[in-house]
Amino acid sequence: MTIAAKHSIAFRLGRVMGAMARFGMHDRNPTLRWVKRVFFATFIVLVLATSISWILSALLTAIFLVLVLYAFSRVKPDNAELFAEDKEAPFGRDGVMGCPLTIWGERTDGLDRDLP
Repeated sequence: MTIAAKHSIAFRLGRVMGAMARFGMHDRNPTLRWVKRVFFATFIVLVLATSISWILSALLTAIFLVLVLYAFSRVKPDNAELFAEDKEAPFGRDGVMGCPLTIWGERTDGLDRDLP
C-alpha cells in the first residue's frame, strides 16, 4: 500500500468503522457485548428516524417514476389522439357548449351568451 493511501479519507473512515465494529462485536462478557449491540442498534434507528422523510420521498419518487415509465410503455401511439387537430374548430371549442372559437376566444356560431 502506498503512503498516500494510508492518509486518505477512505482509509481513516474504514479504520474507524472497523474499530466501531470490533468494539461492538467482540467482548469477553456476553452481557456487555449485547448492551453494546443494543446501543449501536438504537443509534442506527435514531439516525434513520431523523431521515425518514428523505427516505420516504426517495422511495415515492422511485415508485412514481416506475409507474410513469410503465404507463408510457402501455400507450399505443395508434390510439392516442392527444394532439388530434379539429378541422372545424382550429382555435378550440367552448368549454360549456362545445361551440367553435375564434382566435380571440369568441364563439363563431353567432349566439352571444352575455346578453339576457
